[in-house]
Amino acid sequence: MSALLAILSSVVWGTADFGGGIFSKRIAAIRVVAISQFGALVVMSVAFAVQLAVSGWPAGAVWLLGAAAGAANALALCCLYAGLSAGTMGVVSPIASLGAIVPVTIGLLTGDTLGLVVGIGLALATAGAVLAAGPEFTGGVSRLPVLLAVCAAVGFGASLYFVHAASEGGVIPALWVMRVVSVVELALVWRCWPGAASVGKSRRRDLPLLFLVGCGDLSANALFGLASRGGGEVSLISVLASLYPIATLLLARFVLHERMRLIQGVGVLVALLGVVLVVS
Repeated sequence: MSALLAILSSVVWGTADFGGGIFSKRIAAIRVVAISQFGALVVMSVAFAVQLAVSGWPAGAVWLLGAAAGAANALALCCLYAGLSAGTMGVVSPIASLGAIVPVTIGLLTGDTLGLVVGIGLALATAGAVLAAGPEFTGGVSRLPVLLAVCAAVGFGASLYFVHAASEGGVIPALWVMRVVSVVELALVWRCWPGAASVGKSRRRDLPLLFLVGCGDLSANALFGLASRGGGEVSLISVLASLYPIATLLLARFVLHERMRLIQGVGVLVALLGVVLVVS
């Protein structure tokens, strides 16, 4: 069940990224992320208020871990978009998609045990996600975009691990404090880096759809948190939840009719083989 929830979270994440990518073609990326995250915070605040009324104030380390998840996620998003704006997408995106390596490493160091077949499956799934992101092996790229992409990968991976750990104290409070920290951090970036939002303004009619994108990201986090509470090992569910580039790629192919490169098609097949090995 945990594996299924993790796979569903990757599908929802990929769909949200697809929607965010469409908006980012004409609206500054920091605006897209900040507005969508604010919409998710509004929804999460309502859910959190209901839980407070029913169950009272949660205790434990959920606040610290949720805040760490929000800070890592927002930082990763800023590094990713800065890297994309400064470098080649075919270099930055595949590196950023390697974030699952972080929780896998932590999980293995803290007691996760993987059989040979599952381990091979996770390796294939990770490799497939990277290939689906469309890596480019020709041409040069400066060090800065690569460094930013590595920071984005570490941030995304750390966020997955902190969400996993925080979910033990409650998915709703973990996601609420995560959104609070994310929105505050993104607002500070928007304020201190005005050039990032200087191109492309959002219209009032865009707000409901941007909020929907944020709710998609929120739903993916919730599914991942439920997978964590369901007893899934962080190394396993993190890889399955990180297959979102495949969902984004397939939506771009069949909705926008974008051409799928051969290496991306191979990546999809490799990732699917990896998933089959993991869940078999």
